[in-house]
Amino acid sequence: MEIISISQVDMAIHGKNGPCLVHRIHVKISDVDSRAVEMIEVIRDTSWLEPLKAVERKTFSATSRRTVDRLVEQIRNRTADEVSSEFGEYLISVSAQAALSDHCKHIKVPLAELLKEKVSGNPGFDFHTESHIQLIAFGEAKYSGTSNPYQDALEQIARFIRLEKDSAELAILQNFVSEIATNNFLDGKKAYAAAFSVNAKNPSLIIDNSLKSPHIDDLLIYGELYIIGVEIDA
Repeated sequence: MEIISISQVDMAIHGKNGPCLVHRIHVKISDVDSRAVEMIEVIRDTSWLEPLKAVERKTFSATSRRTVDRLVEQIRNRTADEVSSEFGEYLISVSAQAALSDHCKHIKVPLAELLKEKVSGNPGFDFHTESHIQLIAFGEAKYSGTSNPYQDALEQIARFIRLEKDSAELAILQNFVSEIATNNFLDGKKAYAAAFSVNAKNPSLIIDNSLKSPHIDDLLIYGELYIIGVEIDA
């Protein structure tokens, strides 16, 4: 995985205003097979359970065990020449989270699939981190093998905010973020990340276009927004 570019964006250039700090990140994955092996290592790593109290450790261990086996099986069974929709979404989630952790000083939270039982419909955000200014970042990942689904990611975030799915996840997330980040959320201070696959000859142009989307407008009232385009050479 390679970071092609990372920068903070002056949204006034795009005719948009707000207190939000907007970050633009371009990620490139050149070897999907190698990245799949790394993903299995990430998913199988249960060291995040160790700092928890006994009850929480028991609960999350039980919740995550079957999910780990299922995700590893799906990753291993991907065909050599095709990235499936479900695998693609995990690929986007894990890669976006790694970019935030390794290059933006974020603290990773275990993948959302590991923390909650999957129910019918969309259960909530795909990945989370705690940002360097101690805001909980709620991430939505969208994958397509042919299009550039940034509109879908931004719309989904706005929809989840209206449905208060971020608030519904706070009881779980408080086990993995700082008390300051939790209190910041209660004070209305939070962050969001829209991560999406990029399929274009000029990936940078697509990421720039996402910054002009009208769906971004409602998100500019929050503390931070991360726009993460993931270019995949399958």
